[in-house]
Amino acid sequence: MGKRVCLYLVVINGIFIIITSGCKKEYVSKAFEVNTVGISLLTPVSASCSAIITTSGSTEIIEAGVCWSKIQPSTVSDNKTSENCISDSHSFTANLAGLFSNTTYYARAYATGKSGTVYGNELSFTTPVDHSGEKGTVSDIEGNVYQTIGIGSQIWTTGNMRATKLNDGSDIIPAKCYRCWSFITTPGYCWYDNDEMNKSTYGGLYNWYTVNSMKLCPAGWHVPGDDEWTILETFLGGSNVVDALSCLPGGYRGDLATFIGFGEVSVFWTTSMASSDKADYRSLQINGIEIKRGISPVGWGASVRCVKD
Repeated sequence: MGKRVCLYLVVINGIFIIITSGCKKEYVSKAFEVNTVGISLLTPVSASCSAIITTSGSTEIIEAGVCWSKIQPSTVSDNKTSENCISDSHSFTANLAGLFSNTTYYARAYATGKSGTVYGNELSFTTPVDHSGEKGTVSDIEGNVYQTIGIGSQIWTTGNMRATKLNDGSDIIPAKCYRCWSFITTPGYCWYDNDEMNKSTYGGLYNWYTVNSMKLCPAGWHVPGDDEWTILETFLGGSNVVDALSCLPGGYRGDLATFIGFGEVSVFWTTSMASSDKADYRSLQINGIEIKRGISPVGWGASVRCVKD
């Protein structure tokens, strides 16, 4: 009888331990709320993962970050990027590097405190195919031929657009004089200094209304948005963007329809609007490697590159 009682007590004690352990795990999950928000800026070798981690009470986060793996579930024992995180509500974006192209990964945010590590929801993503080095050509509706180059997941034209018609055959207005250029609110173009000798090498300068028509590039191609330029910058990192894109310093047309920066700077439109009358652009100094981001009035004139759909 005594032996049976002892066995019963052991069983009860075991149950008590299990219940206590379960409560401790629940306490950790309440202390941290971890949310893996999304995956963005995918390249064949990298990605960005945004997350939000919220604490309750005075709980201190020792470490927070994102972990990822080719198999699920991903854990901190796999690949991870981390940072110190002490604030009550902390949002951040982690860069996932060293990935392989055309590969599926699983990623989730995590937070670690004195009581343990809590994981957020897991997201899956597949890195794009790497087109780097692929060369080709594409022609616009007028028969102008452009060389193309693969850079990461994207394929870009390596020459500035020089079309005088949209890809549906409609004309782009040739706007030479100050008033012709400054007061049109429809697609317009010019050559730098209004000199057609600049066409073949430097292409045209287009107002943003031309870009916004979504019909400037050859069929199957488009003017890149701000996010697509960011993907290019992310993939190239510190490498020479001027060489990668074969940038030509065709200058731009600014306030009062003045021509500026020929031989010094390349300025390219994006399709992204910054406000009702301004749009984002990218610029590259001919002797630099950094792509600069800026905002200009939609009536300015800039060069255009195209990206394959």
